[in-house]
Amino acid sequence: MSDLGQRIESWNDLLFLRDRRVHVVGAGSVEGAHLLLFFLDHGFTRLVGHDFAEAEQFARAFNRVHVGWPREQRQRMLDRLRAGVDLRYRDRYLEGIEEADAIAVTQGWYLYPSNERLLGSPSLQERFFSLMQLYLSLAPGRVVGVTGSQGKSTTTRLLRDMLVADGRDVIFAGNDRHGRQALGLLETAASESMLLLEISNRHLKTLERSPDVAVVTNIYPNHLDEHGGWDGYVEAKSRLIKYQRQGDIAVLNADIDVTRRFAELTPAEVLWFGEGLPEGGRGVVVEDERLVGRGLDPLVLGTDDIPLPGRHNAFNVAAAATTALALGVSPSAISRAVAGFHGLRHRLQFVWDSGGVRFYDDLNSTTPTATEAALRSLNGDVVWIFGGDDKGLDSESLAEIAARAVRLSLALPGKGTDALVTNLRGRSVAVEVVPDLPTAVARAVEVARPGNSVLLSPACPGFFARYYVGVDEDTGFRKLVREATLSRSATMTPAAEATSPPARRPQT
Repeated sequence: MSDLGQRIESWNDLLFLRDRRVHVVGAGSVEGAHLLLFFLDHGFTRLVGHDFAEAEQFARAFNRVHVGWPREQRQRMLDRLRAGVDLRYRDRYLEGIEEADAIAVTQGWYLYPSNERLLGSPSLQERFFSLMQLYLSLAPGRVVGVTGSQGKSTTTRLLRDMLVADGRDVIFAGNDRHGRQALGLLETAASESMLLLEISNRHLKTLERSPDVAVVTNIYPNHLDEHGGWDGYVEAKSRLIKYQRQGDIAVLNADIDVTRRFAELTPAEVLWFGEGLPEGGRGVVVEDERLVGRGLDPLVLGTDDIPLPGRHNAFNVAAAATTALALGVSPSAISRAVAGFHGLRHRLQFVWDSGGVRFYDDLNSTTPTATEAALRSLNGDVVWIFGGDDKGLDSESLAEIAARAVRLSLALPGKGTDALVTNLRGRSVAVEVVPDLPTAVARAVEVARPGNSVLLSPACPGFFARYYVGVDEDTGFRKLVREATLSRSATMTPAAEATSPPARRPQT
């Protein structure tokens, strides 16, 4: 028997639960809090929210997770949850869950030992539903979903900007701390409104529905422990396209074997992006210095016209542009959107300049492959800050690239760090082990010279939870860099100041 989420097909199906006992697992998370607030807006009266934070730590955890909202708005959200929801913290976690008529779970719920009770109960799982299931079943118009091991956030935001530049009505829901959710907006949306979703492997693991337009940026080894290995991870990603229907559209990476094979799994029309499109394939090809539309409306976009650094971002633009052209967006709107796009937080984000040293925040690169792309994008002589937990991913290729690109690497402790340090030293990459992020930033500022880049790119999971500090847990690296460079400038001799001007904000 399918879970409840597969059986909700209309707003009436959802609002039927208004007087039922609805429990939400992960009450303080981005998805869980959004669902609870939506339910409060619609008169649900028997809400229970479960969160394994301690009661006295719930507010801090909530603020950290919802950093994309202004401080005052976060407080109002928190106050509403406390007033309208029976919140059960760690000491009462999952208490009374068997009495629930419906159970909302957030992505990745199955990862936590605290949820073993749910994993072992088919009866409880029959009552499950998720925010992503509701998006896919309740959107009145076309749904566009984007997934991938890397680049999905950038591609999704690029596509949104292209659609908006063409005058389309777009409802967007992201997949990170800065993302907003949009279930309430769907109720009053017109049929021509388009829902644009960033969809993770954790969403896909339990989905049995695909969006009308599905975009797969790439697939590289990641989260293998969550899916029982590579085959399980690929199978999860394939769910984005395998439930599509005739008349739908799939946009696939033409340069990766596994995504090329996805074309065999969907009845949708397949479009391509990459350096080598299949014979007769339509899409956007990435050439040496330009992106060119093939078989679609004519598009020619110079790589010099892309404000984002790195070859990998040319592929993100190509994926978004292929999708936009398939949706009838004009080439001129695509070009305007690309020209005005300056990247996302924590994704090779240029955050500071001091005396000819450029500082980049690439916090969200938590795999060796993602950090490889960052190092390839910079012009060598990099002072690199990394470290964290261990996903069991191969880092040999990253060490090889670091040997050519890195002047000094600064390693923060962690099991993943240990494995990577071994490979780096095997390639004669200079490594210094530092205890924390403030020490790493101070050391980077000390050793970096004009023309160098300082790159924070963990290459390992868990860096944010272990080391990232600052106001609202979001300005840590930028704040530390600013303070360290200004402090250094203040203590320099006049002669030194002439070659190392005070730190300034980047012009973007």
